[in-house]
Amino acid sequence: MSAPVEFHREAIALALAEAPRLCAGNPAGDCAWYHGSWPVLKGLGVFVSLKSDDDFLLPQLRAAIAGGARRVLVSGTADAGMLARIAACLPDAPELDITVLDQCATPLALCRQYADLAGFGIRTVQADILDYRDADGFDLICTHSFLTFFDAAARRILVRQWFDLLRPGGAVLTAQRVRPGETAAVTRYPPGEVAALQDAAERLAHGHGDALGVDAAQARHSAWLYAAHHQTHLIADSAQLREPFDRAGFDLAYFAPPPADAPVPDVPGAPGNHQAARWRILARKPA
Repeated sequence: MSAPVEFHREAIALALAEAPRLCAGNPAGDCAWYHGSWPVLKGLGVFVSLKSDDDFLLPQLRAAIAGGARRVLVSGTADAGMLARIAACLPDAPELDITVLDQCATPLALCRQYADLAGFGIRTVQADILDYRDADGFDLICTHSFLTFFDAAARRILVRQWFDLLRPGGAVLTAQRVRPGETAAVTRYPPGEVAALQDAAERLAHGHGDALGVDAAQARHSAWLYAAHHQTHLIADSAQLREPFDRAGFDLAYFAPPPADAPVPDVPGAPGNHQAARWRILARKPA
């Protein structure tokens, strides 16, 4: 299976141009600070994002497709990163039926751009996953670092919704960070870490920003937008992460943190916590 290819320069240009307009139409609230800044920071390498989980995601995607998965749902996405991982499987399964769902039009536009550049078709749906219905069901639901956008009660609803959207024997493939030792219900960047993120983004822009169309000022501004506004709900330990899957009736075929020798180190995309780790999950609906 080929490695994922991402079109960072094109994604950055689209996000900077269109996020102010498209994100304003998000029923959940204007998210231009997020969808406009994330492609910049990811393209620069401030965050490695899904790359740190590719040693898990790509073999699991390949195995699911080899096992007959054809209808695939991307359930929430900041950009085309997860779609790129699915696209890496297309040489082995060109007939995949791929749906990308998000509440905001910006990541959907980024995914359509990606599919057009890579030369394959997708369906995009702007909707709240908690309200979404599909009569045919899916064989595989993929997402990444999505569960912490929901509090504990909403996470139970979300995971149950995934269960209901899957066909018998279908699976959820995801990875999600837990943050041991923390007690605040909402995770935010402290001021010192906001400044540190800006400095990191500026350094990277000086190194290779020209190739991405990003100068130092844009890098610093994107880092400020992201860090000043970013907040997620705390999942403090693996038991809290696992609970909604057990409650919904999933069988956890894989549930573990990354190995110590993972090829790409897991760099947090949220405030620092040396104990934090992104657990990998393959949750299967019983056949």
